[in-house]
Amino acid sequence: MSARPYRSKRYRPCDQCRERKLGCQTDGGLPCVRCRSADLPCTFEHPPPKRPRRDSSWSQQGSHKASTGSPACPDPSLLPSWEDRHTVAPSHLPSRGTSVNHVEQPAFTASLEDLQAPAGVSPAVSGHLLTVGPSPTQFVQSLDQLEGFSAQLFGASAESDPWLLRHCSFDDSGVKCFYKVHFRNAGGVPTADRIPVHFMIAADELAASAKQETCCRTAGETTREELNRLVPPEYGQRLVSLFVKYVYPALPLISRSQMGLSPSCSVPEAWALDRTPVYLLAAVYAAALPFAAHDDYLCVLNTYSPPPADRLWRMVYELVAEEIHTPHLAVLQAALLYLHKPMDESRASTADTPFVWSWVGSIVGLAESLGLHIECRMWGIPAWEKRLRRRLWWAVYAEDKWRSLLLGRPSYIHQGEWDVSELDGADFLHHARGASSSSSAVHATQDPVPFRYLVDLSRIAEEIYESFYTLRKSQYLSERFDASHDIGRPLLEKLNDWYSTLPETFRLPNWSKSVSGLAPYPTSIHFAYLILVLFVYRALLRPMARSSSPPLIFDLDELPANPSALDPTADSPMLDCINLPEIESFPAVDLTDHSTGEATLNAAERCASIVISFTRRLTSSDFTGFWYSWSRIGFATVSNFALLLLVQAPNAERAAKGKQLVDSWLRVLRCQSQSFPMMKLGLTRLDAVHWVGLDQTFVLPQHVQDVIQSTPT
Repeated sequence: MSARPYRSKRYRPCDQCRERKLGCQTDGGLPCVRCRSADLPCTFEHPPPKRPRRDSSWSQQGSHKASTGSPACPDPSLLPSWEDRHTVAPSHLPSRGTSVNHVEQPAFTASLEDLQAPAGVSPAVSGHLLTVGPSPTQFVQSLDQLEGFSAQLFGASAESDPWLLRHCSFDDSGVKCFYKVHFRNAGGVPTADRIPVHFMIAADELAASAKQETCCRTAGETTREELNRLVPPEYGQRLVSLFVKYVYPALPLISRSQMGLSPSCSVPEAWALDRTPVYLLAAVYAAALPFAAHDDYLCVLNTYSPPPADRLWRMVYELVAEEIHTPHLAVLQAALLYLHKPMDESRASTADTPFVWSWVGSIVGLAESLGLHIECRMWGIPAWEKRLRRRLWWAVYAEDKWRSLLLGRPSYIHQGEWDVSELDGADFLHHARGASSSSSAVHATQDPVPFRYLVDLSRIAEEIYESFYTLRKSQYLSERFDASHDIGRPLLEKLNDWYSTLPETFRLPNWSKSVSGLAPYPTSIHFAYLILVLFVYRALLRPMARSSSPPLIFDLDELPANPSALDPTADSPMLDCINLPEIESFPAVDLTDHSTGEATLNAAERCASIVISFTRRLTSSDFTGFWYSWSRIGFATVSNFALLLLVQAPNAERAAKGKQLVDSWLRVLRCQSQSFPMMKLGLTRLDAVHWVGLDQTFVLPQHVQDVIQSTPT
């Protein structure tokens, strides 16, 4: 017997060969050669799937798909847990309940013999692709909701060249299928000034072994069961509502429509919780627990049983570490919330470990793998997914820039590597689940103003770091006051311009009564603004005092064995520099009346006074709101700035003013930290210096020492 022609209508291949798109040879009878060698059953039980007939009209095609759904997923109730019910799933990718091992291939992979065009109608018009080429249309399809698959970006220099992939013959869902790894065209690009964007869609099972390597979970109950035991769904619904009210305006990291929320319904239905990934749901619960006192029902529960916050955050960490191999947007959402988890009070006085900055790097890397750094408004993905991707990118950007500045670390995100446009009102539309974008179910609800203002401040934070605090700029400007002043002035003007954009009710001194129930958000934003002003003046103070000579370096392993070699009267090139005259520390700039240096010192002292006054006026309502976790580093930065004004004071008058600022800040921190543990790191920094002694901690000019010794603490 001759070999069976593969895909022959008369001699169709066996099930195993057809599934793998391999030649089916039956030279020696059944089983076929490949099944015989692989010891597989050679069966013919599953006929090839019938391909749907399409109408010739493009408009009819679109309406047909939108109304009937995908052939592979005809029942909307079977859509993936995060699937929009009006999004068409490609028939060749697995839907809910479809085994990943049996991936159907697209219609255009069939041979010419298999295609049956209606009589009198050309195959191209009937919807069958007889020639290799791109589909003239592409239907909207989520990148994030392919169950059993995850997407990661092919970058410009990736092993799969996007400029090669642009020549692929993608189907009308933008997909080119292979076996368990597919290519997905984002859609809408390339256009003018926009490069081709493609993603690798890989089956989750390919990363199963990698997930096991980073899995932190122990064997036991499933995570969903454990989550429902820790937080019963009826409690979880209330926590989600609290999250949207208190956390979302500052961190809009979730899609309200995908959580089953609408402008008229702030409490999600049970089905929405069931369809939300466990790690994201646990993160939302844990982030909302600090606000349980604002819910009449939950506050009673918390009185009698402590909330399981620690276990919830641990669950988030364990699952993110496992799921990061096959990431979806929910993994990034959970990771961002984990970054802002409230710190245990016992650790509030200690600095962050390097884990935090490493975690930020992982978040940035994950965001870039998901392609969040590329403008997506023209892509063929659902509108809710575009809004969510853009908000998530700016949240990642803000984390990178603020922590880069506050920790003094080189930023992970570089200006030339992203092109997402600024947020606008369209990014916060509230789209009811299952409604079309043109329907009346789209609502322009209250814009999370705090987050948009924070993003604008983050742009300025990046400029401040790039202008003053990179390694090269720090080296160059540390002894150049005039150059520093020229750079700092426009930055201060930008900060003033930002402040002028605030609504009148958000400006000092009106912020505490800005909007009923939302006062904490302007508070945290105002503090961020003041910290940036402080960082500009901190850079301007650097060149206003000269550094003393660096210490001599001795390597004990290289010292001569004969101690007499260290005789200062002997010729020793190692000690030649010891007789150099000491460099005077003050003054380094002109401090005559009305000089630039004098004005800078006045402004820096005024900046410190404003921050101290601002912190003193904070009330319990401000402390109970959401604060970004990096804010606690800001309080420690203020402590450092007050000490800088004292230590570098050029005369006794300035020293007295600096001592007054340090003492005032210390009193404010002692009082306010009792209600707000986030201030304890700043208090610890000052307490440590006073415990050792200012004159023992710093090498002080005589006039500063005199002021310290004569002024009671």
